[in-house]
Amino acid sequence: MSEPQPLNPEHPPFDPLKVRQTILKLIQPKTGPEVGEFCLEPEAIAAWEKLIAKVAEMRQPEALRLFDYPPTPEILTPYLLPEACQVLDAFKQAAVLSEDPQKTPNSAPEPRFIPLEDWIPELLWYAVSSSEAVMRLISGIPANMFQPEQGWDGGMVRLVLGLRGQSGDCHWFFDLASDRPCPYPGELVPLDPETTRIQSDAVAPLRESLKLGDFLSQLRQQLHLATPELARFLQPTPVEFLQPGSPWQVGEMQLTLEFEFVRDPELEFFSEPFSDPDHPTSAKIRPCQPLVDYPDSSLTPGTADGGIAAAVLPLLWDWQNKSQGIPKSNHSALGGEGSELIPLFVAIASRLLDAQPSHPVIPPPTPEISIDELASQLLWKMLGSGLEAMQWIAGVQARILQPERDWETGMARLVGILTVETPKFSCSIDIATGQPPSPMMPLAPGTVIQSARSGWYSEAIALEQLSARFWAGFSGVSLPGTAGNSSFYRETLVTALLNPEDTLAVEICPSQQYWQSGWAQLGLAIEFIPC
Repeated sequence: MSEPQPLNPEHPPFDPLKVRQTILKLIQPKTGPEVGEFCLEPEAIAAWEKLIAKVAEMRQPEALRLFDYPPTPEILTPYLLPEACQVLDAFKQAAVLSEDPQKTPNSAPEPRFIPLEDWIPELLWYAVSSSEAVMRLISGIPANMFQPEQGWDGGMVRLVLGLRGQSGDCHWFFDLASDRPCPYPGELVPLDPETTRIQSDAVAPLRESLKLGDFLSQLRQQLHLATPELARFLQPTPVEFLQPGSPWQVGEMQLTLEFEFVRDPELEFFSEPFSDPDHPTSAKIRPCQPLVDYPDSSLTPGTADGGIAAAVLPLLWDWQNKSQGIPKSNHSALGGEGSELIPLFVAIASRLLDAQPSHPVIPPPTPEISIDELASQLLWKMLGSGLEAMQWIAGVQARILQPERDWETGMARLVGILTVETPKFSCSIDIATGQPPSPMMPLAPGTVIQSARSGWYSEAIALEQLSARFWAGFSGVSLPGTAGNSSFYRETLVTALLNPEDTLAVEICPSQQYWQSGWAQLGLAIEFIPC
């Protein structure tokens, strides 16, 4: 991967403010079939059931001993190639039944008109909510990079999710996380995806070193699976632009994934990010008793014919559109036509297995998590509750009116503070920064807040109503979890903390000490910084 370059000097420089004010005309993709309109042949259903059964077998306690990490779909895929290839063959050969001739054809989707400055945070939210690992990579993590003739270097690596556009002679680029145009800030190191390797203990997929190109492929696959709203833009996509002072123009747009790496000798061969004995947030935490919260089978399809069809048909529809129909040849060997779908099949099979109410959930011996990791998962769940939540956690321009005071203008930020205590141990952490919370002046009861940035609260709202709406949004969020019983129990711990009604009884083990009874609680506050 070459170093990101400034804009081509052949192209005239662009005005970032003018580009942000551009209106995009987005044509909505064709709607996929409803479950009742199409179905899979029995052979395809049988192949899926066999794959689901194999996933269940690999997640039994005796098989779990083979893995050092939770058996995520990515880790399980190499062990499930025969069954997944059978699904691929059946997937290609599956007859798609004709539509109901009496059914009225769908009308053409309405185009969507959206300012680019509003679309940038929306795209970022879709990416962040796709997985906790993507969220942390976009923020930046300590990592080790191997490059030929340089060896291993420690430093900070950041996933740069970029939006490239072209309309006429105007070429532009925005880093979605920093909202900055090209060229990138910071010191960049050229990274070749074929020869560079990356390793980091900060996120599970990188605890074993990977070739950078393979990891980028995994990330694109993750975005395709979790965020179909982004998938269509991972390749050049025709769009129409209307810039101030210009007529409508036809152009194209594409989301790009690149890595920014800054060397830091102090982070060389970084390891075990959550085990610093001098850092209190490295303490382990676990619930006093198992928190069992079986998945709602009414929300996720099961393994019945209809359930499998509901999960598979949208993927079938999308693949048909890209492949211009289903090929009739039989290519079951890995690397054959359609083999890129195999990781998706394993992920869908894992999700279908998790949806079975009768599937036994076997608790791990000691489901433990560090305070750092718990804070990261809480942040991801909160960000995933909606674009507005992400905006408020980052900070929005707002006006406030406190009783007996005049209107004030400044920056308002939603602060989530995780507090963990025992009689001999106390720790608080701002989950957005990973640091102890900064002192802040509490807003008086009855304060009214108004923000033009957020779609939720563009009208004035009382502080108490604002907090209640955030809690309601966080407690109702449901995001894809990670396979594995240990991860399941960690997710239920996160869910319990997102309930504002009470504190949670837990056990805490500070570094080099014994387990102690204590409590944990997530608190929300609005921080206001006057201009």
